[in-house]
Amino acid sequence: MNTILKLKSIVTLLIIAAFTFSCSSDDNTDIEGPSEETTYELIVNTTNANNSKERDIQITTDQLNSTVKVNVTFTASNSMKRLYISKNEDGLANEPFKFTNQAVDEKKDGSIDLVSDNKKEFTFNIDFDTPSNLNGTITYVLWATTGRGDFRDVSKRNAIGDFDFGTITIKAGNGATGNGVKSFSQTILSAPLADGSSESFISLFNSTIYKINQGEEYAAFWDFGYYYGATGKASLASASNYPMLFDTDNDEIADASVAGISGVAQEELNNFYITTSTIDFDSITNASDLDEISVPTTERVTNLSVGDILEFVDNYGNKGVIKITEIVEGFGNDGKITFDVKVQTTTLTTIKQ
Repeated sequence: MNTILKLKSIVTLLIIAAFTFSCSSDDNTDIEGPSEETTYELIVNTTNANNSKERDIQITTDQLNSTVKVNVTFTASNSMKRLYISKNEDGLANEPFKFTNQAVDEKKDGSIDLVSDNKKEFTFNIDFDTPSNLNGTITYVLWATTGRGDFRDVSKRNAIGDFDFGTITIKAGNGATGNGVKSFSQTILSAPLADGSSESFISLFNSTIYKINQGEEYAAFWDFGYYYGATGKASLASASNYPMLFDTDNDEIADASVAGISGVAQEELNNFYITTSTIDFDSITNASDLDEISVPTTERVTNLSVGDILEFVDNYGNKGVIKITEIVEGFGNDGKITFDVKVQTTTLTTIKQ
């Protein structure tokens, strides 16, 4: 009997230890601050309403391709649940900042999950990447939210004020600004799979394709998707205006919509305004070359062919063009479309207020 009790006690202790270990990583102890190793700090609080706090850091050549420590302090009257940090290198494109040498509790969308002790005030000591070239610039934008936010919209559920954020600019030499255009090629599969498992949607923010059933954590990234219609054939549509899937009798079954499959509210899905264009795709080299585009009135284009040029304005005001380079006709994973994209890459600090 004693042996059995001892074995039970050992098992109980192991379970507790395992539970403790599994929970110990569910915090941000690696970045808890402040740190006395740095004099750089960024402070964002309720007293600087509608005004960003900025920190400019000029580095030397021996600091290239390394990190700089910054004490980051946020104070809010509302409960802060997530910290978002975007990164823009040499003015090319914004992307979520990824921690490489510090462990943090990250949500699926790349934001930092703020544990209970960090709800209304926190100070983190964060290692920010420095430029890798002699005349480079990296700009970071930081903001806190009361829930799931959006890497392209600092106002969404902002815990302090709609446009309250901090910026950290790390510059080497004379810095770099870029041409304001992001270019890439991508292939996405045809959408209509009943379980939403096909890679149907693309984000112009990070050039990544997503599955509809990946759910709410990724919904803010989706710009538009591909589908192959019975009459419209090869087609593109915004996440918000994407057609009902498998709604063969046109009775608008809610569960067949993107909102129904993903579990994301319809109003949370991105608009993406798109139409055919006569713009010379290959001649676009700077962001200003796209300024002539006006907001299209449609969010779908159908009957696409190889060589078609499309112009668009996304949900965040960025303008761009698409060139269709390949179409494999068919439904589900039997079909696909390949295209080239050129899109403006504005920094978050230039969001219209």
